[in-house]
Amino acid sequence: MILFSFICQANKEKEQLIWLTDDRKDLVDLNSPNKQVSIGTDTTNLVLQALTDYDINVQLVQIPRASMLMKVMDNVCISNRVKTKARLKDNIFSLPVNIFPSLRLYYMPAQKSVLEQGTDKRLFTEAGELKSLASLFDVYPEAILATTKGRSFGEIIDEQMKQVPARNKMTRAGDGRYHAFIQMLLKGRIDFIIHFPVEIRQELTLPAEKYELSSLSLANISEYIVGHIACSDSDMGRKVIATVNARLKQLYLDRVFYQAHRRYLPESDLNNFSRYYKEVFQTVVPEKTLIPLQ
Repeated sequence: MILFSFICQANKEKEQLIWLTDDRKDLVDLNSPNKQVSIGTDTTNLVLQALTDYDINVQLVQIPRASMLMKVMDNVCISNRVKTKARLKDNIFSLPVNIFPSLRLYYMPAQKSVLEQGTDKRLFTEAGELKSLASLFDVYPEAILATTKGRSFGEIIDEQMKQVPARNKMTRAGDGRYHAFIQMLLKGRIDFIIHFPVEIRQELTLPAEKYELSSLSLANISEYIVGHIACSDSDMGRKVIATVNARLKQLYLDRVFYQAHRRYLPESDLNNFSRYYKEVFQTVVPEKTLIPLQ
């Protein structure tokens, strides 16, 4: 009887779990726990190690289609998802999976001298932060801001994006667009992009200052953006999220989880990052973090 039960369990088919991504590299990098790729990929892989009861099928889709599939299918999840009120209507979200130093507005200073001066009261708060995205186009009415179709930057920036005139926005979907936007910015084909500093560092072969690339912080947003895993609001989705959350509670106490963030950050960001890490994950920074990380 024991042997029969073991054989039946061994032969039991795993439930298929579709894991969506808009990055072609994830087709290889996800479910590869020994690879070091990025904050988003490395932290996701640490979580995926706990989902052994599922046959995970990573599929490449554009963000708008991902949002649609999350509504109509019951076995779909996606990682590095920003939690918004609109998305909460159709999906369920995990505890925080990762945090990124917050989004910044990038531009080429040679073409935007007013921004470099940082004194125009139409644009800047007293702290030197950009008041709003729409204010840019009062000063630069012909400028173009490139953005990704369906991407959320968090509710505050998303609302500001709605106020940017359509003529000043270039919206694209498709794989490789983040890299393409950076290259277009460097070549002067667009004027602004919103991006994570850690991802800018990874995309550039030299430090940003070598490209004469500048950036501005945006007013009224958090210092860090929090990413989650989101799943279909279904029995299966809730079961997956329960497993994910149990895994995350373990990872919050594990130095490997801190490393999955820290290895991609410059030394100058570490003090602020450590403070926010404690706030978001409600835990101390794991000990022995001064050992050089690879």
